[in-house]
Amino acid sequence: MNKLTTIIGVLFLIIISCSENETKEPTNENKNPLIKTIKEISSTNGLSTSFTYDGFKIKEATTTGLNVGQFKIIYTYTGDLITQEDGYINDILYVSTEYTYENNRLKTTIFKDTNSGTISPPMNQTKLVYNYLSGNIVDIDIYTYSNVWQLHYSFPKVKVHFNGGNILKREKFNSEGALISTINYEYDNSPNIYKNIIGFDKLFFINSFENNFNRHFDIKDISNTNNIKRIPSENEYYGYNYNLDGYPKEKLNYYNYGLGQYIIEKGYTYY
Repeated sequence: MNKLTTIIGVLFLIIISCSENETKEPTNENKNPLIKTIKEISSTNGLSTSFTYDGFKIKEATTTGLNVGQFKIIYTYTGDLITQEDGYINDILYVSTEYTYENNRLKTTIFKDTNSGTISPPMNQTKLVYNYLSGNIVDIDIYTYSNVWQLHYSFPKVKVHFNGGNILKREKFNSEGALISTINYEYDNSPNIYKNIIGFDKLFFINSFENNFNRHFDIKDISNTNNIKRIPSENEYYGYNYNLDGYPKEKLNYYNYGLGQYIIEKGYTYY
């Protein structure tokens, strides 16, 4: 009887121990890979973008290639939020982007571009103000600067619909409030290449406006949880070959989707 009691007691302790291990809170340590380089495999300009980090915070993104010199973005954090990006061409400061936040969500983006290597005084400025209508819709008011901030005279508003960390639809409106264009997005089920970089998940809809500096980087759609596989309105189709962690190692661009014909557009390597 004593032996039976002892056995029951040991089994009880094992059950309790297993239960405690199963309900233990997960650690905050991020063990997933960080992207190290993006190489444009099929591009004629041969661009390559490399990334450096401080832990899981991005410090710098640098692009080098034929006929472009060196383009570099340096990131500044306040806590875990990215509050500034400074863009350099051959170590000369050309552009600067400032971010502000409200309730831990992106509130404003101010882009300054002098085209002259200095940001004092800024000659060309664009400001985006984010107004969250619900948990899945945000209005973006677009302003330009000429002594005072004014709504963009022809295209003052963009509306973005998103869900589960992915941007589903982007709508563009003119100054009369009429819908001008709609872009829809479809995704795969694998993690975005920027997913584990601290702060990138707060930079919603960062490609809402284009500029000549950022076109040298493949840093867009960084708020997405997954990878874009289709943009129907632009007749663009993408596929991916994945590594063992489920992250893309190659991006495929289908130029003839119906026949399954594609080129390998980019390659990715990770830490």
